[in-house]
Amino acid sequence: MKPLGTRQQAGEQRQSMVRSAAGELFRTRGFDATSVRDIAAAAGVSVGTVALAGDKATLFLDVMEENAFALVGGALKRLSGEPVGTTTLAAEIWGVFEPSLTRIADNPELTRAYLIAYLRTDGTHANSAGQIDAICAGLAARCVKHSGGEPGLPEALLVASAIYAVFFSATFALAVGVGSAGEGLRDLITAQTRPFERSGTSAGVSS
Repeated sequence: MKPLGTRQQAGEQRQSMVRSAAGELFRTRGFDATSVRDIAAAAGVSVGTVALAGDKATLFLDVMEENAFALVGGALKRLSGEPVGTTTLAAEIWGVFEPSLTRIADNPELTRAYLIAYLRTDGTHANSAGQIDAICAGLAARCVKHSGGEPGLPEALLVASAIYAVFFSATFALAVGVGSAGEGLRDLITAQTRPFERSGTSAGVSS
């Protein structure tokens, strides 16, 4: 009999395999064309193991959110480790979100399926407030780093929250074919970050 810690690690590894397989199948086949049996076969586990993650819609929501936050969060983490240089704050923040918008523009059907699945849940799907808070905190910290202000500046957090809210709206606008790839977000970033740009730096995404 395996020790409890070993069994737990094995279970977590299987669930990681399930999420990885599910993400790839959802990306290549779409939500409707992917079955729980397909996911189990791709992950090399039983249907029951897949079911531990919830039904297909819940697994889809979890995988989509996990991938989305990993893309934005990863870009923000890399940015946070870089010194402030000649690049404008607006250009830096646009660089955090642009890869996600490009991915959505390349495969809008997947985001539409996510929106439908999310709206069909009855509020039981775990919200992602913690990840959003972390992203907004990271954006605010970058604003402060450029301006030389005090850490935790409330104005910086308000700007970061506004930018993230418009990014969230832009993802669904792209998915339903409304607007270009984040044009409104680009303009908002330029306007909102202007007070935090270093003196002598031309504000704007294209600088």
